[in-house]
Amino acid sequence: MKTLLFVDDEPRVLQGLQRQLYGMRREWNMNFVDGGVKALEFMARTPVDVIVSDMMMPGMDGAQLLSEVRRRHPNTVRIVLSGHVDRESVFRLVGPAHQYLAKPCDAEELRKAVTRAFGLRNMLANDQLRQLAARTNSLPALPALYSQLTKELEKQDPSVENVAETISRDLGMTTKILQLVNSAFFGLPQSITVPAEAVAYLGLATVRSLVLSLQVFSQFDGRRIGGFSMEALAEHCRTTGLFAQKIAQVKSRDVRIADQCFLAGLLHDVGQLVLAAGLPEQYGRVLANAREHSLSIWTAENEEFGATHAEVGAYLLGLWGLPDEVVEAVAFHHRPGEAPSSGFNTVIAVHIANSFAHDKAQTHPEWPGNGIDPAGVARSGVTDIEPLRARCFDDDL
Repeated sequence: MKTLLFVDDEPRVLQGLQRQLYGMRREWNMNFVDGGVKALEFMARTPVDVIVSDMMMPGMDGAQLLSEVRRRHPNTVRIVLSGHVDRESVFRLVGPAHQYLAKPCDAEELRKAVTRAFGLRNMLANDQLRQLAARTNSLPALPALYSQLTKELEKQDPSVENVAETISRDLGMTTKILQLVNSAFFGLPQSITVPAEAVAYLGLATVRSLVLSLQVFSQFDGRRIGGFSMEALAEHCRTTGLFAQKIAQVKSRDVRIADQCFLAGLLHDVGQLVLAAGLPEQYGRVLANAREHSLSIWTAENEEFGATHAEVGAYLLGLWGLPDEVVEAVAFHHRPGEAPSSGFNTVIAVHIANSFAHDKAQTHPEWPGNGIDPAGVARSGVTDIEPLRARCFDDDL
């Protein structure tokens, strides 16, 4: 049974949560404490899978509590459930919290968020990788793009378009901006999946604070990993995103699906960035093993970690609350036949786009495993690949 800890300084709130979630008592081991100190004392005695904390508490507030939980118990999923919080408080939660829920929160919304968190833990069996993902506050950015962004934001009159374009070309910056804008504190009726829309909604003042003051983006140093190029990874991911968007435009008239496919394609290899930044020596061995024995990268990852970059990336994006369709596409972009969804969907678009992008760039031809899975694609109902290839290859990116 999974263990869940709720923390709030108001006993009436805790009693209300207990009543709301009474129906889950046979599935969850639910515990309720009235303060951050008591929460840490409880966690010192009992492993906790998910902690849900209020933000505005006397003594130790939610940001301080979750920062300590992150340090002491990195495997625990950290969720904030709070009422009105100003943007400065939200910024303090950018690192410590994985997800943000706003009060009042009905039982179904809370149940879905917690159930999703428990489901993610089952996706990634390797404890080391779960800790790595859970500890990740933000993903490193390409140095050139980071420098370009900071220079633009330091101008007296920065351009929203230039800022949005720079962010949209970088995996790390895109992921963090979307995590923040889609949090419940901003109360959006539906998820934003387009980086430019996220920048426009947050506004330049907020983006400037995130980048210049809070420094939520770090620069990547890949010198310790032989054969790994973040620039090449970023270019491949951008191409995959654009191809996935084009494929979706052929197969569906829904603009929202096309935008979702672009985002999933852009982020499909984000797990490689997590592994390269967090475990550089081990990931260097993975790449060397793949080259030496002509293995796919994900086969070599599985030999080293018992998991692949697809599961690592999906786990992180799920922790950060990105849309389920995007998480699923990242998780199954190499194995579309194992995805729970059927028919044409984001998984299929990203799987085909990833193969096309590798073909176009002739990326690491010595590493197999990037071809199209005929059975997985056929299961989706997509039978004619060549028109999709022509659409992607004939148009300029």
